Amino acid sequence: MDDRFTLPLRDPALYVIIGAAGGGKTRIAAAFPRSWRLSLDACRARVADNAGSQTATPAALAVFDAALAGRLDNGLSTVIDNTSTERAHRAGLIERAHRHGLLAVAIVARTSLTVCQARQAARPDNLQVPAHVIEDQHQGVPSTQQLLSEGFDQAYDADRLDLMRLLLERSAAAGLDTFADVRATFGPDLATVFAFDPDGEDSRGAFTVAGRTVAARWSDDGEPFDHHWQAQLTDTCPDCGRALWARVTGAQDLLNVYTGQTGKLLDDPLCPVCDTPDYAA
Repeated sequence: MDDRFTLPLRDPALYVIIGAAGGGKTRIAAAFPRSWRLSLDACRARVADNAGSQTATPAALAVFDAALAGRLDNGLSTVIDNTSTERAHRAGLIERAHRHGLLAVAIVARTSLTVCQARQAARPDNLQVPAHVIEDQHQGVPSTQQLLSEGFDQAYDADRLDLMRLLLERSAAAGLDTFADVRATFGPDLATVFAFDPDGEDSRGAFTVAGRTVAARWSDDGEPFDHHWQAQLTDTCPDCGRALWARVTGAQDLLNVYTGQTGKLLDDPLCPVCDTPDYAA
């Protein structure tokens, strides 16, 4: 019988995920809202474009501490995605949470040392943690009883929690991500500048930056395997004068459309009237 239970999502609270490198802490953190999550690796990436840059650690710590202080000052829940296997470090987090009137909740990843080291070995060189460091971290993972004696208000082993349900319930409550396909096809930055035309048809919209635009639409007529994105060209149909459209599969295709290099596109341009009546504009 499955004896896991759904974590009561205390808000506000400070959640501290504890475990050795390679223990799956980031996956545990993913069950919580993205805005709650803080990790030193992410701060290194922010200050040095390299999550594994050890020389960036002092600056990353400053960013981490400022972000944590700001969230605590504003009474916001925060998830700490670091190893947190040193008692002194945990004590500081507990003290800060309680000083701001927040619960301190510990979640422990008890992944085997063999798995932790195997996961680390598969990571890029700049993100690998030495084996002896992982071993020390693994030995430093405390029991839940120890964590409670340290001052945590709640302490759980991650494998006793139904974090999958927490993630699914939170994602379901968020509703449909209408930009998911835009993001998957063209990347997060282009998705940020894309907006659907609320009055348009055929899922039409445009990428817009400082007054410059590339119109695009999702074509879902015809066979399912032929569904695709199209971008509007500056060229017009010689027969009817309507704007031509061309299939685009990513950012490079959009760039080719924007710069007029349509000869580099996979398919020839189509007229929505003369060539493909099913795509009525």
